[in-house]
Amino acid sequence: MSSDEAPPVDLLDPAFMADPGPGYARLHATVPLTRVHLRPGLTPWLISGYEQAKAVLSDPLFSVDPASTDASVREAIAAGRAEEKTALLGRHLLSVDPPDHTRMRRLMSRALTARRMLELRGPVGVFADGLLDGLAGRPGFDVLTDYALPLAVDVICELIGIPPADRPRFKEWGQLLVQAELQDDASFDEAADAMAGYFVPLLAARRKEPADDLVSALVDAHGADQLDDYELISLVYQLFFAGHESSAYLITNATLRLLSHRGERAALAADPELIDPLIEEVLRVDGPVKVPTWRFPVRDTEIGGRRLRAGEPVLVLLGATGRDPSRFPDPDHFDSGRFDSARVDSSRAAQQHLAFSHGIHHCMGAAVGRMEGRVGVSRLFARFPGIRLTIEPDQLRWRDNLMMRGVRELPVRVG
Repeated sequence: MSSDEAPPVDLLDPAFMADPGPGYARLHATVPLTRVHLRPGLTPWLISGYEQAKAVLSDPLFSVDPASTDASVREAIAAGRAEEKTALLGRHLLSVDPPDHTRMRRLMSRALTARRMLELRGPVGVFADGLLDGLAGRPGFDVLTDYALPLAVDVICELIGIPPADRPRFKEWGQLLVQAELQDDASFDEAADAMAGYFVPLLAARRKEPADDLVSALVDAHGADQLDDYELISLVYQLFFAGHESSAYLITNATLRLLSHRGERAALAADPELIDPLIEEVLRVDGPVKVPTWRFPVRDTEIGGRRLRAGEPVLVLLGATGRDPSRFPDPDHFDSGRFDSARVDSSRAAQQHLAFSHGIHHCMGAAVGRMEGRVGVSRLFARFPGIRLTIEPDQLRWRDNLMMRGVRELPVRVG
């Protein structure tokens, strides 16, 4: 390693999890591209600069298909925690390139209509209020496990088309996937298999009797856009897996920021409309997705003066791009005013961060995720304006997770 290269950051170090700012600053002060060691046989390139990340995320030279790398790299990925290898579990939007990706995304676009997104806002509020009603008589609760996670599961089940009677099972699976540290392969595989098994008869039922839900829209495709059952199950499974976890952490991370910033909290209480720029600033500074799926260059290339060889694994550190000082002045300072329409064009500013990735793999559920964050956080503080942490912030435990950033629990007391 040359003297001008940033010291590698340990992406799984508890100190880095709790406060990644210093690590991001070291990367930005030196090079936008460096290697990190995850385990034997897996030393991916880590991209932290905003411009370099945006270029890689939109460049067709970088494949998301694990078949684009060597078998030894796939084996090293498979030897890691379960969340690292989800790209290896089936063919879905996050693991295929065009033309298959184009076909799947076109179909998902037809399923995720503007009407369906708009109609979700009402149920999200109902789900949030129902959960808050159940918490109202308690002296305290865990924001993640008692509120954010069940809310996120309710929303994604509503979107997919899971009948209400079956949703308790999905809440159990969702809690397991998030809280088990994703190191227990047996538990992870059991939950994944159980969900896949559930989706098989659901797909058959929707083919026979379509409903007004996403699954019906997917199975109704014909011609070139038609998906086989394997693709359908992988697509719906990945939608649940990625959708519920990221939304739960967005709500939890935003709650933690408000509990730690009295000024932002007071401003939101005085003007509930400030929830929009607040959520955008949380996405920039504390976005729930730390890195998106693996990338693999399909041929030798150069980025930031570094030579990348075909098939070498690449990780884009989305959290670092949101704190790139060349893009965001004073990047560690939390200020929702960056996205306040009174100060800037918020519709333009909201696109500046890369929390929902970029390019053809930009998150199709971004609108739903933002809406969940806005509704979930605003209703939580409106119902319990006096909530406070029951432990000091430095006592919080952060998940040992490569792809996501969030706490294991967020205990609060109803003041």
